[in-house]
Amino acid sequence: MHIRPRSHDDLQQLVEVLWRTHDQDGYPAHWPNDPASWLTPPGHLAAWTARTSDAGVVGHVGLAAPDPVAPPLVTRLVVHPDHRGRGIADALLVTAEAAAGTAAAVPTLRLDVTEETPGAWRLYERRGWRLTHRSPADWTKPDGTVPTMRWYEKHLR
Repeated sequence: MHIRPRSHDDLQQLVEVLWRTHDQDGYPAHWPNDPASWLTPPGHLAAWTARTSDAGVVGHVGLAAPDPVAPPLVTRLVVHPDHRGRGIADALLVTAEAAAGTAAAVPTLRLDVTEETPGAWRLYERRGWRLTHRSPADWTKPDGTVPTMRWYEKHLR
């Protein structure tokens, strides 16, 4: 597996990875009208892809700063369902954390995840992320329910 900065050429394969993740796990909860653009959220700072020699692009993670007075967010972390359990999510997080840690003004990162995805939040906790609070999401799932979000933070220095 190889992690590298995301390129425009990665987007079509990433949309396929995202579709498989949405189909299997319901992430994102609502399929975006423009999934390639969804991978670049407001305040986008950087993004990386995980590639394998046999499958091409199998994962993605980004950093975004949608709120200029709050720490940046790790965002759009997704790993193709057929390639999970191989350390890809860990490697993507290491890359995002390292990149943010080299920026003088970024001592802390944040992320959020739904309460109903214990595999994801266990990954973050295992990697040293600290749960700061839970709150209702500012969006609804397709069935109209409002999920509970778990907010995490990691101090990089």
